[in-house]
Amino acid sequence: MASRKNRKSHLPKRLNVLFFAVFILFSALILRLGFIQIVQGDTYERDLEEASEPVTRIDAPRGVMYDRNGEIAVDNQLILSLTYTNSSSVSDEERLDIAEKLSGYLEMDTEGITDRDLKDYWLLTREEEAESLLSEEEMASASEDGVDPYDLQLEKITDEQLSDIQGTELEVVAVWREMISGYNDSPQRVKENLTEKEAHEISVRLEELPGVDLLRDSNRQYVFDESFPGFFGSVGSIPRETIDEYLALGYDRSDLVGTSFLEEEYESALRGVKGELLDSEEAAGNGAETTGSRGNDLVLSVDMALQQDLETIVDEQVGGQSGNFVNDEDAYAVMIEPSTGEILAASGYQNQVGTVSSSFEMGSTVKMATVMAGLQEGVVTADTYINDTPISLPGSSDISSASDSIGSVNYLGALERSSNIYMSEIAMRLADYERGGTFDTGEVQEAYDTLRYYYNQFGLGTETGIDLPSESAGISGGYGNPGNLLYLSFGQFDTYTPMQLAQYVATIANDGYRIEPHFVKEVRQSNPDKSNMGSISQQIQPSIMNKLSVDDEYIDMAQEGMLEVVEGSNGTARSYFGDAPYDPAGKTGTAQVTVRSESSGELVTNAVNQAFVGYAPYDNPEVAIAVIVPYTYLEENGGRNGVANTIARQAMDAYFELKEERPEVDAENEEVIEQQEEETGEETEE
Repeated sequence: MASRKNRKSHLPKRLNVLFFAVFILFSALILRLGFIQIVQGDTYERDLEEASEPVTRIDAPRGVMYDRNGEIAVDNQLILSLTYTNSSSVSDEERLDIAEKLSGYLEMDTEGITDRDLKDYWLLTREEEAESLLSEEEMASASEDGVDPYDLQLEKITDEQLSDIQGTELEVVAVWREMISGYNDSPQRVKENLTEKEAHEISVRLEELPGVDLLRDSNRQYVFDESFPGFFGSVGSIPRETIDEYLALGYDRSDLVGTSFLEEEYESALRGVKGELLDSEEAAGNGAETTGSRGNDLVLSVDMALQQDLETIVDEQVGGQSGNFVNDEDAYAVMIEPSTGEILAASGYQNQVGTVSSSFEMGSTVKMATVMAGLQEGVVTADTYINDTPISLPGSSDISSASDSIGSVNYLGALERSSNIYMSEIAMRLADYERGGTFDTGEVQEAYDTLRYYYNQFGLGTETGIDLPSESAGISGGYGNPGNLLYLSFGQFDTYTPMQLAQYVATIANDGYRIEPHFVKEVRQSNPDKSNMGSISQQIQPSIMNKLSVDDEYIDMAQEGMLEVVEGSNGTARSYFGDAPYDPAGKTGTAQVTVRSESSGELVTNAVNQAFVGYAPYDNPEVAIAVIVPYTYLEENGGRNGVANTIARQAMDAYFELKEERPEVDAENEEVIEQQEEETGEETEE
């Protein structure tokens, strides 16, 4: 009993200690809160204000593009754009009211308005008529089937009802569709490149237009007008299918990005660093803005002077010659530096991009590859002579050469005079077939694979590796009958792109080394003074894709054959290049094709693809060229022969004439080489 009393007497002391400890803790807490509020309160309040101040990110210009000689080819032009920031809290009626107001100050292009745009707008602005489109039974049925009644309403709208939207209302639609096409809480460009009048009209009314703002912007300016526009590429809104990828890289939803070709391929380099502007009254006018910087610049491999010359040559030889073509006039030409893979110029009469996306049967231009394949596989030798006489195969039309008087030829004469029979003989021997015998299906298929194995090494039938987002690899004809194997051997079965043909001839000129072609030489840091390029950030070095699995001796023999084509007494290109002062080598090609006439719908069987490949000078190649003029009529049917040969000759002339006009460029290159030799103590290979 006494022990219980003793324990009880200790409780008040323990409670007193506990209460005192709590008192001390609360006192310390109160003192700390007082210190933060009284002493540091202003600092925290200022930090909070700064953190909550809205920041506008200002778009920076993209990097410019120079040609290989330092001439600006793609620049930026300062413009004003009108943006609208959509919000989920804004009603459709409020957005429509803003669109109506803006349409009174803007001139909008209405050609891009789609039927779906008109229907969406019609349903929004004709509510009573929209409700009458569906009966109660249709509404109930849609609800039961889980179908959105809105989709049914869209289907019910007639063309007659849409025809009510005309005149100024169409301009409202044009503004409205741009306003709603962006993402919520992200500025969407409604119109770029505002006129001075438009900018003034809107700037004084911004308070009446919630969500609307004017943005300092820039667009691409092409210094050489319409020259080379296809490969420069386009800039536009981020494609929806790649929005997550761009957001992960720090882009805003409203950003403009490269959407095709060089602009897309080099987006990470061309992209500018954005500036920031604090949207507060105190910051206004107090320099609370960080200026962004232009993106890195590209130095192209293209010579814009040569590019313009090439385009002019193609235009003069092809334009206005509709009677020469089954359908529209067309031609492609690519000029490339064999040792580096640098594209010097590329032209397409209808579409420049066709040089990497369109493929054709290239005819006899592929015969050097066939000869090298035959020599390497041992089915022919330098001393093999074949009598050029027509070949008849079961299930195939007779095969013959363009000339009936070729006679007996070895590899050299076969290239000089363009013998289809010599190439066919190589294909037959690869298939272990002799005239009059029987083909073995397995051997024939193996011969197809063997020829394509060698063709692929030159870049024919496979991607070239060009520095673009996409390219065509051409079209393989598969495994046709034995007759098609023979056609494959002289370029009339599989199809190749002009870029593949250029890489092919450049590989021959480069002694069997296939170099990856590219449009960009260097990436340079931006310089505010655009007349002087900035320092090099990245230099694109020549990339060897492969070395031909062919003895060097056989490559030399093919090169010799190309020389005979332009110099030999029977050379098929002698009349075009025989007097050229720069010692060229080349090969002509004519592939007979069947093409459907777009005007009559009939198949035309007397059409040909004219082609030419070549390089110069023969001993030390500086430039290689590939030309294709597709779907022309034969001469007896109103066509004109030699168009591809003429384009190639004039283009090569232009290259060497420009070289003579630029001694200062050569002198500058010599100085650079000498300086490199002094720094390294080694000789620099030119």
